[in-house]
Amino acid sequence: MKRRDFIKLSGMSIASLALSGCVPSQANTNTGAAAPPPAAAPARNIPELAYRVQDANAPAVYFLPQVSQDALIKAYAATDRQLTGRVGLKLSFETPDGPYLNPQLLQKLRDQLDGTFMDCNGFSAPRNTTAGHLRLARDHGFTAVGPVDILDADGDLDLPVHGGKYLKVHRTGAHFANYDSMLSLVRFKAHHIRDYGGTIKNLTICLASTSGKALIHSAGREEYGYSPSDMESFLESMADAAKAALDAKPDRWIFINVLCGLAPSDSCRDAKPLPDIGVLASLDPVALDQAAVDFTFGAAPSPAVREVWERDHNVRVLQYAEERGVGRRHYRLLPVD
Repeated sequence: MKRRDFIKLSGMSIASLALSGCVPSQANTNTGAAAPPPAAAPARNIPELAYRVQDANAPAVYFLPQVSQDALIKAYAATDRQLTGRVGLKLSFETPDGPYLNPQLLQKLRDQLDGTFMDCNGFSAPRNTTAGHLRLARDHGFTAVGPVDILDADGDLDLPVHGGKYLKVHRTGAHFANYDSMLSLVRFKAHHIRDYGGTIKNLTICLASTSGKALIHSAGREEYGYSPSDMESFLESMADAAKAALDAKPDRWIFINVLCGLAPSDSCRDAKPLPDIGVLASLDPVALDQAAVDFTFGAAPSPAVREVWERDHNVRVLQYAEERGVGRRHYRLLPVD
């Protein structure tokens, strides 16, 4: 890796950020869109969760009803898996005007793991170049909290897809090989983007290099440009890629979704702001995303509206991921004090 492309811990900070779970999108703050209600006293009542089961063999999803540094530490510990060696903290530095995880929220956990924040380049500026992507990571405050690595700064690495429907490889950055274990950290997005934004996306589109993103979007037809396939082929390609990401580092992943400040910015009918819900953690990325979907899209005023929300945000990728053996949609929810 080129020295200039690896940003070490610095004294830079963003003074304007309070220690909240998420930084809202500039679109919301600039237009006066409704902010999520405050969550000074998070509710401990757990809503009806469609895929929650009591089956002792179902994957565990751990739930902490607050968003804080300590909640993240407890969520990591609850999984009872120790990440060792060089630890990568896979997240997204997001876009200049979009919502993102407050890096200050991650300080204690990053320090405990001595982890490196990582992401891959994308199609659009400033994330289409390593230099621009590093500036974005700095501007969003990540370099003030820990080292940052752009995984595809020095080329690509192909992870084999075993039994994939559309993909033969999941193409990530060459630096992925430098890490022994991985923690996926996601600011869960329900009503913000076309496809819901959760752990499956973090393992696929967000872990893919620019060329890898082209492969997933095109269902394996295009390596170097954005050439989208039909939606179902795209979603099944994401499932292919998710399986490859897990197979590349078996039993060396932990997954965390942070559900905070859910202020809708899409056109979904009846979508309303939600307060901070809490932190979810699991060793199963499908179960984790399904639980986050249950907490967020489960806030729909009726099953019919929820069905529309989930269809519009392509939640069925979880079905395809389950079919690939990435994980299971039905889960046990285990509250953590």
